[in-house]
Order: sequence, then structure tokens, then C-alpha cells
Amino acid sequence: MMADRVWADAARLRHAGSRDMDGTGVGSPSMPGGAPDIFTGGGEMGARMRALDWSATPLGPAEDWPQSLRTLVNLMLTSSFPMFAVWGPELTFLYNDSYRPILGDKPEALGRPFAEVWADIWEDLSPLVVRALAGEATYHEDRLLVMERHGYREETYFTFSYSPVRDETDRVAGMFCACTENTARVLAERRLTFQLDLAERLRGLNDPVGVTAAAAEAIGRHLGVARAGYGRIDPTGATVSVERDWSDSGMTSLSGETRPLDSFGPAVLAELRAGYTLRVDDVTTDRRTSGNGPAEAFAGIGVRSLLVVPLLKAGQLTAILYLHEAKPRHWTEADAALAEDVAERTWAAVERALAEAALRAANQALMRERAAVEAANARLAAEGERLRTLFRQAPNFMCVLRGPDHVFELANDTYLQLVGRGDLVDRPAREVLPEVEGQGFFELLDRVYNSGETFVGRNMPIRFQRRPGEPLEERFLTFVYQPIKDEAGRVTGLFVEGSDVTEAKRAEEELQQLNATLEARVAEEVAERERVQVALLQTQKTEALGQMTGGVAHDFNNLLQALSGCLHMIEKRAEGTRIQPLVDAGRQAVDRGAKLVQQLMAFARRQALRPETVDLRDRVLGMSELLNRALRADIRLEIDFTTGLWPVEVDATQLELALLNLVVNARDAMPEGGVLAILADNATLEPGDPQAPDGLSGDFVRLTVSDTGTGMPAEVRARAFDPFFTTKEIGKGSGLGLSQVYGFARHSGGTAWIESEEGRGTTIGLLIRRSGTTPQAEAEPAAVAAGATRIGGHVLVVEDDPIVALTVATALEDAGFAITRAATADEALPLLAAGRFDLLFSDVVMPGTMSGVDLARTVQRLYPGLPVVLATGYSEEVARATGVMVLPKPYRIEHLVGVLDTVLVDSGRPASRLRLRHWTVR
Repeated sequence: MMADRVWADAARLRHAGSRDMDGTGVGSPSMPGGAPDIFTGGGEMGARMRALDWSATPLGPAEDWPQSLRTLVNLMLTSSFPMFAVWGPELTFLYNDSYRPILGDKPEALGRPFAEVWADIWEDLSPLVVRALAGEATYHEDRLLVMERHGYREETYFTFSYSPVRDETDRVAGMFCACTENTARVLAERRLTFQLDLAERLRGLNDPVGVTAAAAEAIGRHLGVARAGYGRIDPTGATVSVERDWSDSGMTSLSGETRPLDSFGPAVLAELRAGYTLRVDDVTTDRRTSGNGPAEAFAGIGVRSLLVVPLLKAGQLTAILYLHEAKPRHWTEADAALAEDVAERTWAAVERALAEAALRAANQALMRERAAVEAANARLAAEGERLRTLFRQAPNFMCVLRGPDHVFELANDTYLQLVGRGDLVDRPAREVLPEVEGQGFFELLDRVYNSGETFVGRNMPIRFQRRPGEPLEERFLTFVYQPIKDEAGRVTGLFVEGSDVTEAKRAEEELQQLNATLEARVAEEVAERERVQVALLQTQKTEALGQMTGGVAHDFNNLLQALSGCLHMIEKRAEGTRIQPLVDAGRQAVDRGAKLVQQLMAFARRQALRPETVDLRDRVLGMSELLNRALRADIRLEIDFTTGLWPVEVDATQLELALLNLVVNARDAMPEGGVLAILADNATLEPGDPQAPDGLSGDFVRLTVSDTGTGMPAEVRARAFDPFFTTKEIGKGSGLGLSQVYGFARHSGGTAWIESEEGRGTTIGLLIRRSGTTPQAEAEPAAVAAGATRIGGHVLVVEDDPIVALTVATALEDAGFAITRAATADEALPLLAAGRFDLLFSDVVMPGTMSGVDLARTVQRLYPGLPVVLATGYSEEVARATGVMVLPKPYRIEHLVGVLDTVLVDSGRPASRLRLRHWTVR
């Protein structure tokens, strides 16, 4: 009963539909001859089937179709499920409205052979069709079909069945298919699985490069691209660099390459900088990349199509994720969305890895820095004691007075000998030296303390009671009262330094007592002796301070070397952290200290001079860029050298340092700007010429540096060449610049002088002795072949300073060297006899029976094929180290590694030595 009611309702509904199926009230059209309309209810496809001339197809007129085909077509057209059917010898294709979207942009398929409609996947479908026509029904779930229905090939996934259809003779005459497209669902499931797998894989990585490499490989394999990777944009936004990428066997990797961004075209660059994902299906046809420049750039890396996801930080392009294909490819919205998701996940993982690494490195670096600072503090305390010892042993008398009562705080041995007393410290000067009261010296101390102005006394008489019960003894002193100021500029004490010139003064007085008949000769002799005495005083002062500063320079060089090594190790282990600015600041401080020590050593005459014949014109012109950088924009530099300028024989480094000191001083003397002129000409001084400075004679090159600045008053000009004398603010000048210039000129066989008037500028001149040889062309450094690897080697490091030895050995080990350490040359010789080494790297000044130079000579004699490199902060013995590379301290670790590599390459030492056991002698 229930079934009867259902059939009755269906008949009424069918009857009503047949009367007004097209909405006209006329009912549906009937087939010719009154046959029932087999295309009833077919919607648009039904209308198109009714309009088609079936007689022109292999199926023939519709009224002649067998009932089995009529039933199949009617079933298909009245269904809302995607269906199609093929019939007859040509497998003519019929389908309903729900199937139409599956065809995409394909040409009209109705009535055409099945093989033509789906020619792009016919190789996949034909075996299934054969089975259906053979009478076998098949079912396929989420079957992959790579088809072209929108102008490009794409992955699609369908669930469908192929069922054979028999005609009235029970013969298989066609095939029926009901299908549904699951492409979106399958791709979504695959994408979700991929994302979960990628997240799990990235979670276990803590190396940023490893994170990007893993992500690139994952998305590259998932999307089946030829190459995938991450590129980092330099801070200027000009270049992109690739550390590592992934590629299949058909495309070359871009790892290690850097390329200019603008070579890929302004349109590409604009989209990336705006934060848009870039999709290019074919670089040869896309308007953004089809120009000559971009096309060549992409061809240069083998790319025909690409998808690029940009990363912006603070509005700046900082990195990209790129996917490359060597042939055209259509990138779908799903491809772009997945790439954007992977890029976002990867950036987050990279930031997490960087943050974790930075935190670990910062904690470790902080501990190492603390230990290094503690060691440095201990070292500084020892250096302070060393300086006090040097102060006490200085040949000139020195003392430090504290407060307005001039209480003795420090006094060296020479001062104690001068005054004949030893109990001075913590006692006022008036109490210790009562016999000096009334001689004007205490009044001078009060004046300097209250005014803050330096006082210089020359050949001033003073009477001491040098021994108890003895009469006062008159001595003549040349000295300076120098105020000591705190950070606020208040005077807190006085520094006293000078020399006893009594003997020179008495000699001068004796000369004045000669017979009047010899007055002219006496006057000449007096003038000569005065010149000799002044020169002797300058020499004694310079030599005394030189001995002190030379020793200080040596110890400070070792200290700076230790600090430089520690900073290098901190930088290597804290790369990319907030400690980097502190490391950079520390390096700047070390460089400034090294420059100051270099000046001290030049002044102390302990820096090993390496005289060579120099073309002064070429040398100065080669420095012009450096000199211009040292000047301000409001200062004009003029250089004028006479034609045929003679060569000179000088230490080229000291020449450049002297000239730079003069230029910097001239710059500081022109706060409002002006002109700085560097002039040079040839000069011949005849013997006995009264105009010749310092009695010089011969051929010289005269070099002058003139400025239009403030000039010098007479008292400043008289002391300008004195060591440590400066008119600059505290912290802005060492007082060694002009001393170095004067010392350089004297060491080079000439002299220096100053011509200056207050408010009218200054000219400083140098006479440099002419060289008898022609300058040699500088040898070009040996180039290292591109891509060559370092050979390493087994290095014996001989260094008595434990901090320097530790930092240098650790850094060289990090650079790939095998290291053996020894503290002295005596320890090193047995090691050289017992083991095989590729190179000896030794300090010069060491405890024991041998210096570094002695060790180098012994090695050259016993092991002539073993290369030797020496390093020193201060030594007069370096001049004896002929045929040996000498590094001045402090040196950068990178420079040391480069020198060792060069020496090893030049010596041809075998790289296999790196396999030797690493051991250390304590």
C-alpha cells in the first residue's frame, strides 16, 4: 500500500511537470512522431541535447536510440549528481548539468568521442574504459588524474565508478560513470598532514640555517618543484644571499651565492618590498619579468617560473622563500597559500632558534666575560705595580703632591737623592723642606695649584740641606709643575718632573769667565755649548722617558693582545647577540690603545725600524684618501711636490704615522676650517752653513705641513716637541704626536722645526736625508685561488704569558690548527726534537736562557725547512731576526690566521700533519 501511494504521487508530479516544464504553460516538447521526450528534466544540458542534430553524430537521430540508451540518458539528466555516459563505437560523450564544472574551459564536449574530450588523461582512463566495455564494473576512490582543463596542468582527485551498460541484445554498448571531485578535500588533507609533519620536524631543530634548509626541502618535495630555498637580504636591501637550499637533480643549487636584487627588475622588487607574494608562471611572457635585464637574470639561475614569499620587518624586506621551476608552471592560490604558511612557520622557528641560541650563548659569554674581566683586573693591578716601579726607577726626578698643602704622595729614587731625604710620603712640602722657604718655590706651587696653569722652570737655583748638619748646597734645576685635575676640572694636586742641570750650569758659567781677548771665540763656544746642552737635555729627557715608556709599551702590548684575544673568543661564541656592540666597543678601545702604544714605542725608539727607499710623492699621494678622511669638509687639502723630488730612506710606517699626526694636529688647530698645505722640495745644506739646523749637511728632502689655524704662542711652541706635552683637553690627546714626528725625523738622519705665530697659522717642517738608491716596486701579495681550502697544520706556540697563550691557542684550534704549547724556548727545543711540526710561532721576550730570536736562529740551523713566525710587543732584538716574519702586538686573530696560512702555503708543508695528537707542556 505504501508503494502504491508513492507511485501515484510521482505520476501526478510528472504529469504537472510535463505540462509546464519550460514555464510557458505549453508543456515540454515531444520527439517527432510523438515519441516521449528522453531529455525531459535535463536543465541546460537537456536543452542543448534537444537542440543538437544527433543525426550528424555516430549515435544517429535520438528517436532511433535503443531504449537502454534512452533510459540511461534520462536517468543522467534528471540526477543532481555529476554523471556522464559514453555509447557506441566512437564512445560518444553525454553528460548532465552537474558534470559541466568538471570540464572547466574545455571546448564543447557533447556528442564528441570520449577519447577526444579527455585526450590529456586518456592514457590513464583507457585501461579502465577497456575493463568496463569488457563487462567489468570498477570503483575508484580519490584517484589522481593530472588534467588540463583551465589552460594548465593540475592535480585532481575523483571518486568514481565505471559501469558497463548493455543494450537490448544484452551486449555491452556503452559505459556509465557517476563521479564526484574531491580535489579540494584531498589537497586540504595533504596540506594539513604536511603542515603537521613540518611543525614536528622544525620543533626539533635549533640551528637557523638547519631550520630554513629543512623547510625548503619539505615544501620543495611536497610541491614537486625543482629548487626551493631561503634568501637573506643585506641591511642595505641591495643583495640577496643564499646559505643553503634544496634542489632536485635537475637544477643547480644556489648555496653560497649572492646576487643584486635590482637585476631581477623593478616590478619584481616593488612587489616583494610591498609584501606581496610573487607568482610568475613564465618569466618570458610575464610583463614583470619579460624585459632584457630580468629575463637574463632569471635565465642566469636557470629559472622559467617562480613563486616568492617576502618577509618584511619594520617595513623592510629582510628575507624571501623562493620556489623555482626550470619550465613554465601555473602556481595556484593553494600553492601560494601553502608557501606563505610555510614561510610564516619557518620565520617563527628561525626566530625561536635564534632566541634560544642567543640566550645560551649570552649566558655562556657572560660567564666567560666575567672570568676574563676578573683576570684583566688582576692583570691591571699587576701593571699598576709595574708602572709604580718604573716611576720609582725613572732617571729624572719626579714626585706627586696632594692638596693645597702639597703633601707628598709619591716620590721616586732620583728625587729622594736630590733632596737627601727619604721620609717624605704623607708629609707637607713645607715641613719636609723648611730650608726652601723664602726661595720662591712654595709660592710657585701655590700659584700653579690655584690657577691650574702649568709652570716650566729652566736652570733655576735652589739651596738644599742634603745632609744633616751640613751647609746648604746650591743646585740648578730644570723642571715642570703640572696641575693634576679631576673629572670636574678642579685641581687636586701637582706632578713635578725635572732634571738636575747643575753641572751643565756650572760649565756654562765657567765659559763666561774666559779672557776678554777671547770674547768672540768664547761667545761662539758658549752658543755651541748651549745648543749641545739643550740637545743633551732633550736627549736625556727623551731617553729617560723612552726607557720608561718602552717598558710600559711592551707590557701594555701583551695586555692588549690578551684583551684582543679574549674579545675574539667572546665574539666567536656570542655571534649575533646583544654583546656584539660591547665587543665592538672593546675592539675600538684595543685599537686606540695599540695606536697609543705604537706612539710610545716610536718615541721610546723601541719599535723596530725597517728603513727602505721611498718615493715621497707616491707615498703621500697614496695616503691622500686617508688624509681626506681625517679632515673635515670645511678644510681644503693642497699637495704640491717639486718635480724630480729625491727618494728618501725611512721607515715607511713611521713616515705615514708622522704625517697623519701632523694632519690631525693641523685639523684641530682650524676649528673654523681653512687650508692645509703639504709641500716638498729638494734641499742641499753645505757644511758649516750657519743657517743649517742642528749643524746638518748634505742632500735632504724638505717636507712641510702648513695650516691657516690658530697658531701657537711662544711658550707652547718651545715645548711642542716635548713628550706628553699637549694643549688639548684631557682624553683628546696623548702628547706623543709631535714627539713621534721629531723622533722620526731624527731617526731618519734629519730634524724637525716649528714656525708659528699666534693667530697666523703654523708650519712644521721636516728634513729627511736623501737616499742613494731607487725605490723598489712593491710586490703583489700572492693570491689565493678561489675556492681553495685552508691546509691547517701542526703549530708549536711558544708564549710565556698564560693569558695570551691560552687565547691564541684556542683561537688557532678553532681555525683548524693542531696546537702544542710551550712557555719558554728551553721547553720548545725538546718538543721540536721529539715531534713533527709544520710551523713555529714564538714570542720574542721570554724567561729562560734563550729569547725568541735565539730560538728562531736555532730552528733555522737545525730544521732549515721549518717556517718560523715571531710576535713581539717590544724588543730591540727583533732587528737581529733576519729572514723571519715578525708580527707586532697586539694583532688581530684573523690577521694571525692569514699570516700562518700564507707561510704554510709558501713553505709547502703537508696538510696531513693535522692528524697529529694535540698535547701541551705546562
